[in-house]
Amino acid sequence: MEVLLFFGGVWLLFWLGPRIYGFFNPPTQRPTWTPSPSTDRVSPKPDPAKYRPRPPSKNPKVQFGPASPSPAPDIKDLHDAFTGAPLNPALGLYQCTNCQVYYHSESFVVLREENAGRCVACGSNTVVARGAQEASAGRGRDYDPNVVTLANFRSHFDRVVTFEGLVRDIKVSKRGKDYAVMFEQASWSKGLKLVFFRRSIPDAGGVAFIKSLRGRHVRVRGLLINHRFFGPEIIITERNMILDVR
Repeated sequence: MEVLLFFGGVWLLFWLGPRIYGFFNPPTQRPTWTPSPSTDRVSPKPDPAKYRPRPPSKNPKVQFGPASPSPAPDIKDLHDAFTGAPLNPALGLYQCTNCQVYYHSESFVVLREENAGRCVACGSNTVVARGAQEASAGRGRDYDPNVVTLANFRSHFDRVVTFEGLVRDIKVSKRGKDYAVMFEQASWSKGLKLVFFRRSIPDAGGVAFIKSLRGRHVRVRGLLINHRFFGPEIIITERNMILDVR
């Protein structure tokens, strides 16, 4: 009996001992650690092998101004698309609004009578009058005519062309006022020819000059048409349209 009481007392002591100790000695709470504001994660050092673009400078060294406008063409450097003569505002100006070439008033008269008013450079019917001030402030260009021969002239009708050939004959119209300088041995209405109308003969060099072209090589610039009655012809109105005579 005494032995049982002894063992029971020992068990009670081991079971109650920690609890009694904890009642009189409560555990101290561990403080929570908070990093100070000055503590920061250290950034890794950049890899020199990798390209890292820099932000643009606030004051770039290169300054880009507004684009300079293209200079307006100087009208004195342009030429009549029909005759090739330098433009002279005093002679009156016309311009094709489609391709921008210019004509003198006399040239436009020929276009209207012989080419239905169509432009010799692009074939459009958009030729209008221009004042000198309007022409100087606008756009314009020169016309460089195609060079044709007896072999291919039929594919260039209604255009101003450059042609060179041997003059075979000189013919006079029935009224004795108009002249045809023939490049082919054919009738007036069949062969290719230069035509000098009576009103333009004085400006084209006169009758003596026209007759002197027989048997000579002539290079000309003029409007090539295929007239429904008189056949293929190049119309000459000024002496400077005869570019060379050999």
